[in-house]
Amino acid sequence: TAEPVPIGASGEVEGWLPFRDHLWLVLNGRRHVVLGASQIDRYGNSNISCIGDWEKPKSQLLGARGAPGNTRVNTTSYWIPKHSTRVFTDKVDFVSGIGWDRGAYDIRAVVTNLAVLDFATPDRRMRLRSVHPGVSVDEIVANTGFELVIPGDVPETRVPTDEELRLIRDVLDPRGLRDREVPA
Repeated sequence: TAEPVPIGASGEVEGWLPFRDHLWLVLNGRRHVVLGASQIDRYGNSNISCIGDWEKPKSQLLGARGAPGNTRVNTTSYWIPKHSTRVFTDKVDFVSGIGWDRGAYDIRAVVTNLAVLDFATPDRRMRLRSVHPGVSVDEIVANTGFELVIPGDVPETRVPTDEELRLIRDVLDPRGLRDREVPA
């Protein structure tokens, strides 16, 4: 589309991308993919397939989908709306998306309702990059099921500018659907 389309609205299609061209982009590292995860570990291995043993899972989820290919050949970031020990686990039950210890291409960031994390460490373990306003480092540690790399001075995540807030509230999500996922 020529302009951003608000969530839930339709827009005039300006062009199209044939599936073969889409696959070329996917297979040649030309995208930055944002994924969700039901579980993620200290190296960025993610799970969207099942909770529990593969043979007899407690919960069946989406399945691996495109996560293996995306994490192997594309820059990937994660959006986790509820930072908790259920999601941030010592070991994922099933590896859908590969982490740094398994050959990920480039896992850039993990953004949650509490913090921004990354893998800017010598061994590519998850590091606390910044804490959101009103959140403490102790709160993040208590909601993470493995040891995070925590620098000596953790900055506060920058707040959006007035223009960024206007774009979010008035252009991209005028109906406030974002509040269903992360209340303001």
